[in-house]
Amino acid sequence: MGLERKANPKLQFTEEAAFVENVGRMLEYPPYFKMMEALNLEGAPVLGSLPLVPPLRPDEFAAKMNDAQVVDTRSEVSYGAAHVPGALSIWEGGLSSFAGWFLTYNTPILLVGETSDVTQAVRYLARMGYDNVEGFLAGGMLAWHKAGLASEKLETLTVQELCDRMDEDGELTILDVRSEEELARQRIPTAHHIHLTQLPERLDEVLKGQRVYVFCGSGRRSMVGASLLQRAGYDDVTVVLGGLAGWSSVRCPLE
Repeated sequence: MGLERKANPKLQFTEEAAFVENVGRMLEYPPYFKMMEALNLEGAPVLGSLPLVPPLRPDEFAAKMNDAQVVDTRSEVSYGAAHVPGALSIWEGGLSSFAGWFLTYNTPILLVGETSDVTQAVRYLARMGYDNVEGFLAGGMLAWHKAGLASEKLETLTVQELCDRMDEDGELTILDVRSEEELARQRIPTAHHIHLTQLPERLDEVLKGQRVYVFCGSGRRSMVGASLLQRAGYDDVTVVLGGLAGWSSVRCPLE
């Protein structure tokens, strides 16, 4: 607390009006903040330990999917290769940053992980008030496929391959989901920018019927965005793996 009071720039205002103007009136914040405000005022439920999340056979998992939010916490490469239809991709380490933007509190959560240990994912979610994780896919995607159930995939390509396509085929539809701070340092001049957290509300800016290349700084946030697009009915989505360090397009030099 002491370190925050001294070092946090948002806690350096001495006048109430200045604090309200710069901090109190947040223009963009995760929807889960409302739940945090309520829990801070009313008190959160006491959890002696993390809730036990049961493993579900593929048939049990599939039976619950229509009434749940499916979150795939595997790597972007694993998710792109094959995933449960309709699953939202948020890599495990990104749950704290992005789960609160896209998950609701009134719908159960199902998890798909790299391994059978989903403890860390459950911990991240519980810290944000998501204590409604009802199960995880036992055996992962291998068990899912062995059960004969359908899966989806997303095309991936490297940033160098994207540059080659741009130089060969002309202008492509690139959706850049990076932050304004990242764009200020370097941007792709032909890309359309929508911050990842704003994508669900601005889907109408992304035209259907054409391939969309989703770009971030590594591929992780791109896969989150691509999973949102796929769930919304976008069939032609490609995730760009890698950042601007490997950019080499002659037709489209960076700004």
